[in-house]
Order: sequence, then structure tokens, then C-alpha cells
Amino acid sequence: MLGRGSSLLCVVAGWLLFQPWAMAEPDIDVAYDGTRLEFRLDAPVQAPLAAVVAVVHDYDRLERILPLVVASRFLGPAGDDIDRVFTLMRGCLLFVCREGPHTIDVRRVDGGWSSGITVPELSLVRRGQFSWKIDQEAGDSGRVQLQMYGYFEPDFVVPRVLGPPLVRMWVRSELRESVGRIERAATAHQDRQAARAVPR
Repeated sequence: MLGRGSSLLCVVAGWLLFQPWAMAEPDIDVAYDGTRLEFRLDAPVQAPLAAVVAVVHDYDRLERILPLVVASRFLGPAGDDIDRVFTLMRGCLLFVCREGPHTIDVRRVDGGWSSGITVPELSLVRRGQFSWKIDQEAGDSGRVQLQMYGYFEPDFVVPRVLGPPLVRMWVRSELRESVGRIERAATAHQDRQAARAVPR
């Protein structure tokens, strides 16, 4: 028979198990050879599907969810089912900081793979493309699985003193932080929607 202390320990352990921070860690891969950065992210997000989709596609406030973005705005349509989005990006690694525009043509596909392609003439990026998909977790309406992969080729030289290992570590940290930001922004969005739905 479990004693009182053991029972309390089981209760605490069970409570911790279902807290957002106890969920599975994001699965992140980053490759960088000095010119081209490739990444892959597969992460659970503890928020409803509609709320996550809303904040990921809120093009005027991407700085809420992407740590490298300091400002963003929707520029308008750029073709059939394509939205052009401007972002101002800033990143610092040790003593080196870079800031510049990155304009993207986004094709949104609800329930499938959405994609973004760099517009080089409006960006400090030579080439870039990435895709993402947001799926509802089976049996859990309050949780989704976010998948993302892509590549970028910055139009500037990263100092050799930093080196690919430091860059990879930094990008991995930024991607991990973005998952937390998406979760917090989506939860806040859901709370606002619920508050508006309450009769006054």
C-alpha cells in the first residue's frame, strides 16, 4: 500500500505529465555549410487548430511568433492564391548582428502544405523556400502537430569566426523558441475569441 507521501508524489508526477512544458520536445534538424541553411521542424503545439492557423497567417504581426522578425506587413496579392508578405528580420549571434528585408510570396493551403518563396529582388536573401503543415492531433482538439522544412541562402557573408556549428546551434534555438511563441499567441487568440463570444 502506498503511503501518504508516495500518493502525493504520484499526484504531482501525474500533474506535471500533462503540463504544456512536459510535452514532447520539438524535433529539429539544422544543416549549414557556410552558404546555405536547411532546416526541419516537427513539433507539438498545445493550442486549438483554428487558433494556430490564425496566428501563423497573421501576416501583419509575425514578430509575435518568429523571434527573427521585428516587423511584418501584408503587401497584397501577388498572383492567384498568392499573398506577398514583407518582413524585416534581425538576428544577432555573439557580437555579429544582421538586419534586412525578407519578402516572401505565400501560398496558403488549409489542411495541406502551405509554402513561402523568397522574392530575391526585395530581400537580403538570394534564395529561399519553405513549407509548413498544421494537423489536428487525433483525439485532442486542443493540440496540433506543426511540421516545417525549408532552406535559405543569405545574401551576406557570415564571419568565419562564428562557424557553421555556432550558426546551427543558434538557428535550432530560434526554431525552438518559435514553437513556444506560436503556442502562447494561439492561446491568447483563443482566449480573445472566447471572450467575444460571451453575451454582454
